[in-house]
Amino acid sequence: MGLPSTGAISLSQIEAEFGGTAPTSISEYYSAASGVPGNNNPLSLSDFYGTSAIISLDDVVTPVVINGQNSLKEITVSDYIISGGVMIVPTNWWIWSDNINVAGMTIDIPCTIINNGKIIGRGGNGGYSEGGNGYGNGWSTPTPQPGGPAIRINSGVSGVTIENNSGSYIAGGGGGGGGGYYKVTTNNIRIAGGGGGAGGGHGGRKSNSNKVAGGVLNAEGTSDPTSGAQRAAWGGGAGGGGGHGTTNGMYDSDGGQLGAGGGRILPGVGGYYSNFHSTNYNQNWSGNSNGHTASTGNTASGGAGGSANGAGNNCGHVASNGAMGMGGGGGGGWGAAGGRGGPGGNTYGGVGGKAIEDTGNTYTLTNNGTIYGATT
Repeated sequence: MGLPSTGAISLSQIEAEFGGTAPTSISEYYSAASGVPGNNNPLSLSDFYGTSAIISLDDVVTPVVINGQNSLKEITVSDYIISGGVMIVPTNWWIWSDNINVAGMTIDIPCTIINNGKIIGRGGNGGYSEGGNGYGNGWSTPTPQPGGPAIRINSGVSGVTIENNSGSYIAGGGGGGGGGYYKVTTNNIRIAGGGGGAGGGHGGRKSNSNKVAGGVLNAEGTSDPTSGAQRAAWGGGAGGGGGHGTTNGMYDSDGGQLGAGGGRILPGVGGYYSNFHSTNYNQNWSGNSNGHTASTGNTASGGAGGSANGAGNNCGHVASNGAMGMGGGGGGGWGAAGGRGGPGGNTYGGVGGKAIEDTGNTYTLTNNGTIYGATT
């Protein structure tokens, strides 16, 4: 309701607005609202004229503008409201993360969150298989990353209510696609990267110096810069496409094709996979569950990226010339797992990130918008 802007104002009115049980002290309400002084500064009743326990972020902080989008990165609720307060995420604002281990929004106090914008987690990076000597001896398969959570409620925090309004999103990051390889002979290996998960996951790549980046806010992930159009795994608005292995010499210096980057578009369309022999390279292959399905050719294709909240697609067929192994899996869509990559389709993608990670707490959720990912 808010406090009066003029006239008499009492401690009991402040208590009713911001919470607390009598007898209270005015010092309990340092930084309770915009314009109210912080700790150890002089504080008087008049500082509370016109204040409210309901805080909209656009009233208290200037957003960082990225790609034309108003945004705040990896925020903690107690930095903006006091315990028991209400915080509003404005329409067309993004609350986001660039770290799979840190939520876009961390809730550390009892509060109500009203979301009118977009709250998203970070997508997992795609996996990348590699050989101990570069020729397949001593194989290891770096694990693709899981997606990160959009919202995390810290352990032991009760009294949390989350309202996701119509037209708004809460979306966990997509899991990275599993890496793969294409084996022609014992000493002829072409390594393939998995696609990045929705939420900015990088495409899989042995060396970080040439990884394929995920998208910025409201943008697709990037495609493999080392490949021509017929050979590239393409970035998506959600999950990125997986790379393929090839015997044709068109491959990254460390082996087969790179995985493509995951995007940060909601809901987003997954990027298509890399396949050397495909003539339909302008087609988006999202939704093709097995990547390239042709029965001939000497390539092992990647899987398409997942769209919206769809899982990344698995890598394609084993080539007909007797080669063993497969390409990389597609990156997962929002809150969804990445697809499987080689060898043999046994390299699993990363799991999808949660929309709301409750860490065992009980909370109240009202959803009239869109949620991608688990809510527990």
